[in-house]
Amino acid sequence: MDDEFAKPRNAENDLAEIIARLGEPEATYRTNMQSVAWRFSLGVLIVVLAGILHYLMWSGAVGWPKGSIKLWIVIVGAMLIGPGLGIYLITFAVRGMKLWVLAYPTGLFVWHRGRVVGFPWDEIRAVQIVGMPDKAILSYPVEPDESFWFELLKSRRRVFGTTITLTRGDGEQISLPSTLTDFADLGKRAQEQTYRRLFPGMWAEFQDGRTLEFGALKCDAGGIIVGKKRLPWAELEAVVRESDKLEVRQIGKTRAWAKCELNGMVNLHVLMGVVAAARLALGPDGTQR
Repeated sequence: MDDEFAKPRNAENDLAEIIARLGEPEATYRTNMQSVAWRFSLGVLIVVLAGILHYLMWSGAVGWPKGSIKLWIVIVGAMLIGPGLGIYLITFAVRGMKLWVLAYPTGLFVWHRGRVVGFPWDEIRAVQIVGMPDKAILSYPVEPDESFWFELLKSRRRVFGTTITLTRGDGEQISLPSTLTDFADLGKRAQEQTYRRLFPGMWAEFQDGRTLEFGALKCDAGGIIVGKKRLPWAELEAVVRESDKLEVRQIGKTRAWAKCELNGMVNLHVLMGVVAAARLALGPDGTQR
């Protein structure tokens, strides 16, 4: 694949050129303007309401509450957090405008505001999902050549959206927001294709005794590592997603052994595959075979 076209270009001409060179894509994803519009409008509304609240409180038109700590917290929170939430929504909506993604068997071509970038599956080294929906289901492979992947159907209903960030080996990154059409299908495709390429190499490194890093959580043949703590594989009950955290649970314990911020995890789908393979590879003495 050609990596990049240097000059700003026209979407219609660029897409026609890509298709002429590579043929029809397997799938095409583009900005869903309805998704952009309602998030942008909601963001503007939140900012305006927060501004009105600031005016009412600081001008004295509305008196500050007396004797109610909870009401103080609500008002101050709305004044401080509200503008930030509104600006985030506006930014999320605008950032995903004028975006096209063409999927080919060898990778993705991304057209964004006149810039074309190629992301071959073989060159992607990291996948990070920020804002995963609460009810995103982890799909387990049935056949040996299948992948672990998180289902992202609920992302289209998530107010603050979901973003998939892909990183190539040379450091080039692209962020794919849930304002794209058929975002769940794109998320599945990205996870499946990268898993098939990343897992074999990572598992080989694991078996060679190297430490694999997935953000705040690391693992090696001896177990899972979070900070300075280590949990042997034989004592691991499960690694599960709970709300906005990834929980590591220890056998016989009611509380999680460790919790990691889900948004900070890298190659989470590959981690789930490594955990499953590591537990299957345990010998009778609880150590890796």
